Amino acid sequence: LEQCRKNIAAHFNVSALEIVFTSGGTEADNLALRSAVRDLGVTDIITSKVEHHAVLHTVEQLQKEYQVTIHYVDLDDCGLVNYTHLEQLLQSANQPLVSLMHINNEVGNILDIENVAKLCKAHNAIFHSDMVQSVGHYKIDLKEVPIDFMAASAHKFHGPKGVGFCFIRK
Repeated sequence: LEQCRKNIAAHFNVSALEIVFTSGGTEADNLALRSAVRDLGVTDIITSKVEHHAVLHTVEQLQKEYQVTIHYVDLDDCGLVNYTHLEQLLQSANQPLVSLMHINNEVGNILDIENVAKLCKAHNAIFHSDMVQSVGHYKIDLKEVPIDFMAASAHKFHGPKGVGFCFIRK
């Protein structure tokens, strides 16, 4: 198990201590979002209406439990994020967390993850990305791309079902 953790960490150029195994992408998303609100003081969550239900349902529950404010970033006709609107939301949000998936599991849109990560960093926002569809298919160096939380599910890249992980930046 520890060797697997080290292998995953090496693939993303991070410390093995930053990899937490879960039962899949849904649990990894829940872990990241709930921890950010409960432990890091997040009061505003910026997301989109086309996120996976693992994110949307969790965000809605966090709104009920912790009274976080949810902001939905505008999308174009193809479902792509409007980065200008995202930046406007970041400028007006308090203690924000941005949660946007890297690759949309239904239409295949690819988020400019580097751009979003840089916008979040510039506005002191925490960045969570559901990367279930991209892990194992896209090389991402998490030393270079400042993502704070990332969710993945092993069965999407030839691993067993019922296994996933959450990257949590220290």
